[in-house]
Amino acid sequence: MAAMEIALEIGTSYTTIFLSGQGIVLREPTIVAFQSDARSRRVRAVGSAALEMLGKTPDKTTVVTPVIDGVIADPDACIVMLKEFVRKLLPDNFLFFPRIKAILGVPTGLSFEERRAYEDVCAAARINDVTVIDNIILSGVGIDLPVASPNGGLIVNIGGGVTEIAALSLGGVITGCGVTIGGNMMDKALIDYLAGKFNLKVGLNAVRKMKHDVGSLNEADNAKYDVEGVDIRTKTPASVTVFATDIREALLPYYGKISDAVESIINTCKPEIAADIYKTGIYIVGGGSMIFGLEEFMEERLGLHVCVPPDPQYAAIVGGGKLLSDTQLLSDILQQLL
Repeated sequence: MAAMEIALEIGTSYTTIFLSGQGIVLREPTIVAFQSDARSRRVRAVGSAALEMLGKTPDKTTVVTPVIDGVIADPDACIVMLKEFVRKLLPDNFLFFPRIKAILGVPTGLSFEERRAYEDVCAAARINDVTVIDNIILSGVGIDLPVASPNGGLIVNIGGGVTEIAALSLGGVITGCGVTIGGNMMDKALIDYLAGKFNLKVGLNAVRKMKHDVGSLNEADNAKYDVEGVDIRTKTPASVTVFATDIREALLPYYGKISDAVESIINTCKPEIAADIYKTGIYIVGGGSMIFGLEEFMEERLGLHVCVPPDPQYAAIVGGGKLLSDTQLLSDILQQLL
């Protein structure tokens, strides 16, 4: 294996890798578990194995999330994690480490130093040929929007730590922003909501499963879910029945703020771009777009058509994968970044 081409997204919640010719070959939580002593810390697990340890670790084991709100907060942990993920792509009997060329998706609105941190982490993991492109542009490519045309569309990417919003045209971002609202903040809100309403302390994995199974923004949804945790008052195991309307009550303020940010972006567009958006609507991707009833909620708030495409959590990485083989479109996009 002399060379390898990949698309890479090091997200707040998940790291995903697309391998040219094969598709998505890795998607694991962006998380590392360390065993520490007075002088050093040793890697104990990364990705899915580390996530399973969350809330269950002994005193000398710590679980670290190296990316917070779209920004690399612990470069050393991020390097360790990425090295392990890259190693999983290689055959067990490889003799020479391949040259790796990558399209790297990063959040919109990062500073020069924050973007550089992503490149430095990749270089330390022996990914030396890196092309950095905003996730929001990759998402447009991933869902087959005409991003290189004058009417590229308006995209909202609700990730784990950041929601990116941008109007695209001619391969670039006309106007856009990133707001620090994402799936992780919503998970924390649900944990606090259950503690406040039901006196139940619940772990992160349990909350995420509950949100996945019965999460809804539809006020008429009567789905229910039995969630287990610890009674805050008695410190004993307990369970409560949570309804979809409870989840809606906890999460509605966050989706409302995302809606307000989308409206603000539309209002800053030139009249020609705004007119195109009102004709074509908006597209919402990312893990946070998978909650039931989001399209109807946003349409009612914004007064325009809203589309959540199939498999929205993979939009950006699929877009990066497409650019590996579409050199003309990649060139058009890079021209706008110069």
